[in-house]
Amino acid sequence: MKVLAVLLVGGPLLLMAGPPAMADHPTSLPANGTLLKLADDEDFAARKAAYIEKMHNEMAEWRRKIHATEATQAKLHDASADAKAHLDRTWSATERASRKLQAESAEGWDKTKALYERSAAQLRLQWHKLHPEDQN
Repeated sequence: MKVLAVLLVGGPLLLMAGPPAMADHPTSLPANGTLLKLADDEDFAARKAAYIEKMHNEMAEWRRKIHATEATQAKLHDASADAKAHLDRTWSATERASRKLQAESAEGWDKTKALYERSAAQLRLQWHKLHPEDQN
């Protein structure tokens, strides 16, 4: 019975007092969240830069292979028109994917990276159909 009386009298007093004194002070969580976001952004930027550099090297090697030598052009001349057209389309798709990947933000990075990697794998496959001796 005494507990009920205390609750009846003390309960409204507690409600009138308002929130605890520290409630109006911001917690450090948003600051920590901001620091984590900045760290994630810096980590993404570093990973992206490293991957983009690797991709540039791969694309330069493909450019060299596709456009470089007369022997390559002669072999492509002997190949069927359909196979050459497929290689050209695959090369164009890979170039588009590489440009898109360079401009991609963290939100779409994984999807666009997967698109680029699929395009590059298709390019390798088409290349090896026309150049079975080149296994690089």
